[in-house]
Amino acid sequence: MIGTIAIEGIEVYAYHGVYAAERKYGNRFLVDVYLRAPILQAGEVDHLNQTVNYQSVYQRVLEIMDNPVDLLETLVVRIGREILAQFEPVQSAKVRVTKLGPMSMEQCKQTFVEAEFHR
Repeated sequence: MIGTIAIEGIEVYAYHGVYAAERKYGNRFLVDVYLRAPILQAGEVDHLNQTVNYQSVYQRVLEIMDNPVDLLETLVVRIGREILAQFEPVQSAKVRVTKLGPMSMEQCKQTFVEAEFHR
């Protein structure tokens, strides 16, 4: 049985962006991660070692978000690839990185990039 393990709304203040002001002043970002992985064994034995430890995924996302890059696309690809590389039970992952209140677009609430990664 395959299930979805979701980590939604990881809020980070970071310094990503193409423009100098984004790199200097930073911005708020949200990261959402949806993992497709087997859940039956964990559900039957009720033990963490039979599933994906989403605390570990969360920590890895924070580490990646802490290193400034220009593009949301870069963040999405780094997070998606890292999840598949580090968390073997994950069969696929959907990653969304949202920039809240982009500086260069005053009347825009948010922008995001989202992608799915498969083994």
